[in-house]
Amino acid sequence: MSDILVEKHGRVTVFTINRPAAHNSLTRAMRAELGGLVGEFNADPEQYVGVVTGAGDKAFCSGADLKEMAAEVDQGDRVPISAWPDIGGISDSEKPMIAAVNGLAVAGGCEMAISCDIRIASNQAWFGLFEVKLGVIAGVGVSILPRLMPIGAAMDMLLSGDRLAAQDAYRLGLVQQLVEPGEVMEAAFRKAETIAANSQTAVWGTKKIVKAWRDTMLAEQQNLYEAVAHRVLLSGDIHEGPRAFAEKRPPKFANRWPKP
Repeated sequence: MSDILVEKHGRVTVFTINRPAAHNSLTRAMRAELGGLVGEFNADPEQYVGVVTGAGDKAFCSGADLKEMAAEVDQGDRVPISAWPDIGGISDSEKPMIAAVNGLAVAGGCEMAISCDIRIASNQAWFGLFEVKLGVIAGVGVSILPRLMPIGAAMDMLLSGDRLAAQDAYRLGLVQQLVEPGEVMEAAFRKAETIAANSQTAVWGTKKIVKAWRDTMLAEQQNLYEAVAHRVLLSGDIHEGPRAFAEKRPPKFANRWPKP
């Protein structure tokens, strides 16, 4: 069975990250596959709204597969820098995307949720951007999160790496609706069908304008992120963070800030 399931329900396409035994973590191949699937959704004139969720009841998505990342970084095959603040083309889709957050949304999983336009979450869900615990910068989170919630709250998440409970995410505006754990998909379908019943030209045009406002100076911020992220990587902490996670031990960071 595929690690990403795609189902069409009328005008709504559901993308399900299907690795529940691994907390729905994303391999590099899955990220590429998701981009292709979102592209197919964008090209289908009969599909109006996308819903992204995770299999099972524990995890929406736990982000990158850190064991894979640790191996790739050690081999010099992977530089963990986001090419653009988006996951799988979700944010760049011209069609509305809803995150149905059924459980934990961590690191790249949290970033996948914030790449969506609307977030509906279980009241048992929680969010976290743990990249600072791994020696890297949250590429999507650092660029987009401060545009979605108060900057102090965004700083707290990004700098501390602490969990954000669903109730606090709702209070801060990151989540638009809280429901009981078994009602997340039902609520997401209701919202998707409400959007799908509207004029799609008006819906698409509205999203385009709002995104233009949200993404003002985003390209410049991306350039700054890449420059700073490369300096962070030169510290060597990127080797220690994922390796410590894979070995189930506390990391021993060098904490060196390389000079230009």
